[in-house]
Amino acid sequence: MKEKLFNAVENEKGNLFELIQRLVQIKSYSGEEKEIVEFIVSKMKEYGFDEAYHDSFGNAIGKIGNGPVKIMYDAHIDTVRVTETENWVHPPFAGIIENGKLYGRGAVDEKPAIAGFMIAGKILKSLYGNDFPFTLYVVGSVLEEDADGYPLYHIIQNEGIKPDYVLLGEPTDLKVYRGQRGRMELKISAKGKSAHGAHNQKGINAIYKMMPIVADIEKLDKKLKPKPTLGKGSITVSNITSKAPSMCSVSDFCQIHIDRRMTLGENKNSVVKELKEIIRKHNSDAKISIPNVEGVSWKGTNFSQEAYFPTWVYDEKHPLVDAALKTSKSAAGKAKSGVWSFSTNGVATAGRFGIPTIGFAPGKEELAHSSKEEIVLEDLMKATKFYSLFPFEMIKK
Repeated sequence: MKEKLFNAVENEKGNLFELIQRLVQIKSYSGEEKEIVEFIVSKMKEYGFDEAYHDSFGNAIGKIGNGPVKIMYDAHIDTVRVTETENWVHPPFAGIIENGKLYGRGAVDEKPAIAGFMIAGKILKSLYGNDFPFTLYVVGSVLEEDADGYPLYHIIQNEGIKPDYVLLGEPTDLKVYRGQRGRMELKISAKGKSAHGAHNQKGINAIYKMMPIVADIEKLDKKLKPKPTLGKGSITVSNITSKAPSMCSVSDFCQIHIDRRMTLGENKNSVVKELKEIIRKHNSDAKISIPNVEGVSWKGTNFSQEAYFPTWVYDEKHPLVDAALKTSKSAAGKAKSGVWSFSTNGVATAGRFGIPTIGFAPGKEELAHSSKEEIVLEDLMKATKFYSLFPFEMIKK
C-alpha cells in the first residue's frame, strides 16, 4: 500500500507544484478569502471528492469516504497582510519557484498543507473509491489569523461535523507537533476622579492607580515556572489607554491590555486568580475582564468568541502521535516530535472539545508572518506522502 500511494504522489508532482503556486498567487487576507475558497472547492470537485462546498462561515470543506472513523485535515487559508515596510526578495504574490523553493505570502503559513491535503485526497479517491474504513474531511479554514480556533469550533458546533482525530497543517518542518501553549487576553480597568491639572490634588489619577499593577505584572512574568514539553508561560502588558476631560486634566480612567501565554497547569481561572492577588495587594478597586474576539467572515457571518484559547498537549505514546511518528518515518525519513510556540486551530479541537489533534507540514514556523516565507518543494512532496498514508496508520490503532 505504501509504495502504491507514494508512487501516486510522485506521479502528481507537477500538479502539486502547480497547485501550491496558484494558491500563493491568490491573495487571501483574513476576511477576504472568497476567491481562494471558491478555487479550492472547484478543485476538490475536479479531483473527485464526494462532497465539496463552503459552509455558512465560509470554510472550504471536502469529504471523501463514509467509513466509521472520522479524520479531519485542517489548513487555514487566510494570511496576514503584506506591509509596506517588509523587504521581499520576490513579489509576495507572484508564486516564484527558484532553486527548488517556492516564495511568497502563505508559502509557509500555511498553503502548502492544503495543497498536499487536496492532492492526497485526489489520490485516495482515484485509487480506492470509497473502499477504505474512514471518512476524510479536508478543510480550508478562514479567519484563523484573526480568530484562531473559531473556524473549527464553528464546523463542530454549527455544521454537524465532529471528527475523531484532527491533523493541522501549521508549519512543523516535517516534525510531528503534538501541542502548544495556550493564550488569553485580559483587560484591567481602573477608575479615578478628574480635576483640572492646575488643581491636580483634588483629583484621583487613574494612571497612577494602574502603575503599581503594571510593575507587579512585569515581576510576575519573571516568576512564572517552566513546565515539561511546553516550557514557560508569559504575561505582557501590550497596550495602555487612559481618558480625561482634556489634556489639561487628571485622568479618570486607565485600562491595560494583557497578553498571557499559558503552559501546562495554567488556565483561565489560575490566570485571573493571580491578577486578582496583585490587585488585592494594592488595595485597588481595579476590575478584570476578558474581551471577546469579534468579526465578520467573507460570507457576512458574524462571530464572537471569548479571547481564551486553552493549552493542549499529547504524550508521544498517544495513539495518534504514535501513528503520525510511524507515518513520518515512512514518508519523510525521520520521526521527531515537537510543539508550536504560537497558537493554532487546535485550541478548539483539542483545547475545547478534547479531540486528539496533531500537526504535520513542511516549512519552518519562525518564517511565518515574515517576508522570508519559503517552502522547499521536495518537503511538500514528503508531506503529501504523509497525508496519503496517515489515515491507514491511524485506523490500525
